[in-house]
Amino acid sequence: MVKMKRTNFVVPFIAVLTLLLVNFAVAFASVDSVEFNGVELDGITMAGMVDDTVPVKVIFTANEDAADVNLEVEMYGFRDDVSADADIDDIEDGVTYVKTLSLSLPDDADDLSEEYTLYVRMTTKTDIVTETYTVSLQRESHTLEILSVDFDSSVSAGESVPVTVVVKNTGYNQEDDVYVTVTIPELDVSERAYVGDLAPVECCDDGCDSDEDSESKTVYVKIPADADSDTYSIEVKAYSDDAETTESDTISVGGSTDSNFFPAAESKTLKAGETVSYDLVIVNTADNVATYELYEVSSEDLTVTVPSIVVVGPRDSEVVTIEVTADSDARGVYTFSVISDDKQVVYTADVSGSKVSSAIIALTIALVIIFLVLLVVLIVLATRKGSKEAEEVETSYY
Repeated sequence: MVKMKRTNFVVPFIAVLTLLLVNFAVAFASVDSVEFNGVELDGITMAGMVDDTVPVKVIFTANEDAADVNLEVEMYGFRDDVSADADIDDIEDGVTYVKTLSLSLPDDADDLSEEYTLYVRMTTKTDIVTETYTVSLQRESHTLEILSVDFDSSVSAGESVPVTVVVKNTGYNQEDDVYVTVTIPELDVSERAYVGDLAPVECCDDGCDSDEDSESKTVYVKIPADADSDTYSIEVKAYSDDAETTESDTISVGGSTDSNFFPAAESKTLKAGETVSYDLVIVNTADNVATYELYEVSSEDLTVTVPSIVVVGPRDSEVVTIEVTADSDARGVYTFSVISDDKQVVYTADVSGSKVSSAIIALTIALVIIFLVLLVVLIVLATRKGSKEAEEVETSYY
């Protein structure tokens, strides 16, 4: 009976000992040290800059002979994979090895700085060894990124092409006075637009002048009317005093845009101080969208308002409304022009006497009514007076 109890005690002891031996089994290799960008990661948090490529040196020792060994370093939590690996193949027991990998850090850090885990992993077909380290990913002090460039890639000579550029501040600090330029070097064409200040993060509350970290800006580029039909390089640059970035693309230029300008009515009559509307019909007979820049030339006695940009679809037309206001002291016949590139439409405005205001008209009507009322009262009084005199004459007669 005592012998059975001893047996029952020995069996669990052997099972626990077996588990301990399994858990404390020596791995096929040991990671001795890891250097990140030349600094050993030994209980410290190392900083890495966004979009940098850094060397990661791994020193490890083989605890047994192994084949088909692979070394990998990796970080998680980004839009694209952040990893590097190398095949080491065979290692021998007791030998120390050094392997350096190039790790491309991500370019999409949302925060100014943030800590991530760097995984150093060694694998064979049957075993795996993993070590982890902390790396702080930090933005560069001043960087800009062009997120998108949108424009019609097939245009006509003589056309004004709208190029929409989205710029983002991907740096650590605010970028002041950001500009965008669009250039077609072969056509000697370049236009610039002011974007403004960009904060490092949206809703920045640390002394930033702007609450937005990105901005969209449209730049209008005029293709010369005599440009040859060809494909040209187009360069888009975003810059400030401290940062600059450039993107390149191509644009295909065809024959000149076929369009016509037709005034609906070339002459109108208006009063001084009055506003009238003129219509301009723009017909685009080309197979692509046409953009027109309009401006006016007029006398100082006229205020002419015309849209600065008009976009007309392929084989389509657009009616443009032109507002004209004559000054209060304007008199006579005036001409004004609406111009777009080499096209010009001339209008005439015949300004006569001052426009009678509604208040003056109302006052005139009131005075007429008062005059009529007074006239009626006078007639009634005169009639009564004549009747009274007649009665007195009749009484004295009798």
